[in-house]
Amino acid sequence: MSKRVRPFVLFLLASCASDPIAATTPGTNSPTETPAPSPTTTTTTDTPPPPPPPPPPPPEDPVARMLLLRMIRWPGGGREATVGIFDQATGKPFAGDLSTRILMTPPDGIKGTAKAHKVSIEPGYTAVLLPPSQTATERASLAQDILTFVAARPPKERVALYRHGSAIQIFSNFQEDRSELREALDRYKAGTSDAAPLASAIAVATVAQELEEVGGPGPDVMRTLVVLAKDPKTVDTAATDVFVTAVTPDATGLGAAAAAIDDLRKNAFYKVGVCSVEAKVAVSFKVEKTKGSLPAALPATLPEEAGATCSVDAIDSTKRVFTPRIELVFDDDQRAAHAVRIQATQGGTFNEALAKSDFQTGVRLAPGQPVLPATAHLHGLSSLRCARKHYVLQLDGPARHLMPDSATDEFILISLCDDAAYVYSPTAYELMYPDLFMSRRRFVELVIDGSMRGVYMLMEKPREEMVRASARVSTVLRRAYPSGGADQFEVNFPNTGDLTLPVKRYNTFKATFMGLSGAPLIAALRNQMDLDQYLRFMASQSILQSGDYIDEMYYVGAEQADGKGGTHERYRFNMWDAEGYTPCHGGGTAAWPDPDGLAYCAEAELDKKILPDPEVYKLFVAQMEAALAGNLRRERVAAELDATRVKLQARLVDPPVCAAMTELLAFNAGAADCAVARTVIANRATALLAAHDARRALLADRIAAYKAKP
Repeated sequence: MSKRVRPFVLFLLASCASDPIAATTPGTNSPTETPAPSPTTTTTTDTPPPPPPPPPPPPEDPVARMLLLRMIRWPGGGREATVGIFDQATGKPFAGDLSTRILMTPPDGIKGTAKAHKVSIEPGYTAVLLPPSQTATERASLAQDILTFVAARPPKERVALYRHGSAIQIFSNFQEDRSELREALDRYKAGTSDAAPLASAIAVATVAQELEEVGGPGPDVMRTLVVLAKDPKTVDTAATDVFVTAVTPDATGLGAAAAAIDDLRKNAFYKVGVCSVEAKVAVSFKVEKTKGSLPAALPATLPEEAGATCSVDAIDSTKRVFTPRIELVFDDDQRAAHAVRIQATQGGTFNEALAKSDFQTGVRLAPGQPVLPATAHLHGLSSLRCARKHYVLQLDGPARHLMPDSATDEFILISLCDDAAYVYSPTAYELMYPDLFMSRRRFVELVIDGSMRGVYMLMEKPREEMVRASARVSTVLRRAYPSGGADQFEVNFPNTGDLTLPVKRYNTFKATFMGLSGAPLIAALRNQMDLDQYLRFMASQSILQSGDYIDEMYYVGAEQADGKGGTHERYRFNMWDAEGYTPCHGGGTAAWPDPDGLAYCAEAELDKKILPDPEVYKLFVAQMEAALAGNLRRERVAAELDATRVKLQARLVDPPVCAAMTELLAFNAGAADCAVARTVIANRATALLAAHDARRALLADRIAAYKAKP
């Protein structure tokens, strides 16, 4: 750290004195001569002027508040920290670029270098903590102010609403869609205040901790807690991992919060690249000519990246290159265990439980890296019979960044063996992300025990992403085929305790609406499920003509406040195993026979209850029209199909990779030639776009016919 140099000021003190006996020249009038005093003149000596006052002391250094949003590992002792810096007194970013003034100080005896550059942070997660005591009139006014605030926020910002009472409860969870928040504000307006709310410090700390954890450590985004308080100055805003701002509970306060959030995310953040020792070490970040520092821990270098060269100039996550290939590496025991599970997928010896049981394996995450220990198992049901199996990997040790904005230790490797030419599913996932599909994904090559197995989709494990995409998730249910007139479920979360309780809670919810119709039915559904999202899902499956989505739906239950001190479980939804432009099971004999021909393969008992209701069906048609004009508009579908084509073709350039794509060879025997394989991919993308065009035209005619009915 360079020392601060105090200004050195040289003061020249000038003195002036009269000299009563100074000689003069007679007859001259020189200005330097002093006439002799006459006998009657009194001689006066001038008083020297006082010395000038000392200069004012230099202004005190401002106090810098610092936030640490994310810390990720780089090879050879490298780390990259996302750090926010703003003036504690004003709450605003400092003027100018602080990059050259940011210092990283390791403990004595440990060397380290750091280099920073200024960045703009993407919108992320925002929690609004409501005031604990409001009258009905105040709640109504504040609800409208919050709607205005949210409407002006960036579309990708996920906003949650918290109730401050004797317990901190969630009115609406973190999501981009604003309709659920509007419903939550209706409950807030009709609710009550709590006579014994938690202390402000406890309330703020509770929400800040949940805000810090939601979404996991992968996304590099702004996280903000807006505390609505009648006296904002009494609120402790000194968090180090999220930005806390306290404002008055009105339009003025919310406007100030919006301005502060955007000002900070655009002007207060820096990426700090660090090279230091590979072991975990405590450091502090500081800005020259400011007070305050930010303690932080540099995480230990990953074992597969130890010993590499570290350069602070190369540390930049926007330019990070991710591994093109993953390998499963077996010793003799692991090879034998894997062979047993492969054998259990064969027709004559099929044993699902054995096939999907865990086994140990080594994993090489990138060519040339050392092998890491991991646990794996085969994934899927019908895909178990594919030649190229799906795998779930749990890596030993900390989370890995194997794709942008992702950090996890569990992954799925999907062979896409049941997706003709591998184009549809990746495109559908991208079209549905993040509203109806939460996992990030990309293509990699997979090598198993030295044998190239071709292109796979590397994906975050869906269950884990569903749990951490929201706060206070209590249930993840995977819907199965109906039985006995009731939807059946597999409990995916929690995986301990009484696993019958999540299904019992759903059945209790179901009982609240089974005898209803019209507006009361819609109100009961909205009370415990995101009805708009569910109808968006059904509309998308009809547009994409998916014949097998009955058991490809997850129900994600999380806490929801009723506004009067109570809570219940509310469901949102996540799709899985996308299959499009396929026939419905059994020719659709188990599906609801839609007289208007818009719903496709609606086989769930929930669907058969709600779609025949004219008022619900009207909402379903509205969601279909919105999707056709928006998320599934022709231009976007064409663009995403083309993006999938480009990514797949980029992988199909190496003959061993092309020869390993057994499903593509079955689709076209000449596809072992990479040029042919790329052509097959292109033709499939073209065929899917043609199918989409035909489906759009058919649905447009049917929507028009439905609307023309009296």
